[in-house]
Amino acid sequence: MEILECEEVARATNGKISTDTGNALKISGVSRDSKSVKPGDLFVAIKGERHDGHDFIEQAINAGAVGAVVSRDIACNAGRKNFVVIRVNDTVTALGDLAKYYRRKLSAKIVGITGSNGKTTTKEMVSHLLSCFGPTARSQKSYNNFIGVPLSIFEIENRHQYGVLELGTNAPGEIRRLSEISNPHVAVIVTVTKTHLEGLGSIEGVARAKGEIVEGLCKGGVFVYNFDNPWCMKLAREFKGKSIGFGFNPCAQIKCTDVRKNDDGYVIVINGYLEVRLPVSGYHNINNCLAAFAVCHALGHDISAVKDAMASFKLPPMRMEQQHIGKITVINDAYNANPESVRAALRYFDELPVAGKKVFVCGDMLELGNESPQLHREIGELVARLHIDVLWTVGDRAGEIAKGAKLAGMPEERVVNFHNVADISVSEAGRIRENDTVLIKGSRGMQMENIVEKFKECFLKREAIRN
Repeated sequence: MEILECEEVARATNGKISTDTGNALKISGVSRDSKSVKPGDLFVAIKGERHDGHDFIEQAINAGAVGAVVSRDIACNAGRKNFVVIRVNDTVTALGDLAKYYRRKLSAKIVGITGSNGKTTTKEMVSHLLSCFGPTARSQKSYNNFIGVPLSIFEIENRHQYGVLELGTNAPGEIRRLSEISNPHVAVIVTVTKTHLEGLGSIEGVARAKGEIVEGLCKGGVFVYNFDNPWCMKLAREFKGKSIGFGFNPCAQIKCTDVRKNDDGYVIVINGYLEVRLPVSGYHNINNCLAAFAVCHALGHDISAVKDAMASFKLPPMRMEQQHIGKITVINDAYNANPESVRAALRYFDELPVAGKKVFVCGDMLELGNESPQLHREIGELVARLHIDVLWTVGDRAGEIAKGAKLAGMPEERVVNFHNVADISVSEAGRIRENDTVLIKGSRGMQMENIVEKFKECFLKREAIRN
């Protein structure tokens, strides 16, 4: 982070410095977690679901914080030397306002990425390619909300030529605010599908929410969108500035004109001449790759200069992450799930050659509102039509997947529904046989990755006994 003075922080957040000392102190970092505070940091006290940051200010001071942003009186020695307290109305709003101020001081080109599916993978692909052109900072993990986006912005420095941010939402107005804060030079919508319907109401509401990203674009900024998605196309038609479409449609500016499957992923051809090796599973990742090349094009780069760079790309954890556990194979795609991402995972699984049986373990898809039962049943119907041998569902909502599969003709003895992840015991995991392949998918709140540990406990122990 570039250095800020405490008085700048107060101005940017419309806050009041409530201590007599430390006004000239300099801030070299921003943290909202007292455990991660470093000397020179500004600690922003945020009240969360389980903890209130105001209760941890003493710990932040002891770790070296030089100041705190608070929204209420705090029980600490606020008058101590070299520590400043800045009082604001709301600390989350203040964090965003400070990030907005800091962002305007940066020289880096900012890329903002949103979409119903593929945000994180596309963010990783974009930063992977842009790093070939200059120093690039990116959001860590899936830091895409009112807290994560500002913290990601503070990681960008003037030595960086590019900053790549992920913007998420589950309610109207969130992306508008995040776009206002980040003020991107390039705004990307990867896709629009039925996600977060509890907060957004309908697919139309999802499209409107994702479309808010263009409202914060820099003057002369570029909108990069999925040419194959009708909702993205609608948003592009409404956008008055420069736009670049990507996809398989021959009218897209960055288009896939040929695809060949190979051992570790695909070889794709872009715009009829550019051959790119994409070493990742899942046909849907081709679109994410095209989006990354479209961003490079939007920023004025010759995409042929990075045609070989994608060959070294690796997916983030829990995205089609394949591992061999004893004599079985587990594909951990458990980071998150919605109807379209589950369909994409199933299409990949259906085409995958395996020695044993295919076992699909699917948890609840959350935040789907009134359409949830029907959308879950449709996934079950798809499972029944594909080459899936066994279906395990986890959660009450996912019980509708089991119901849909059985109604569509999947034999009842091949379908098992568990109430939660804890119900899958090590002995239950042991029902999987040698050479079987297991695909695990579910919404983040289901923590489906814990099932992988059950398989490890069972099959690694079994392997140890054999040896």
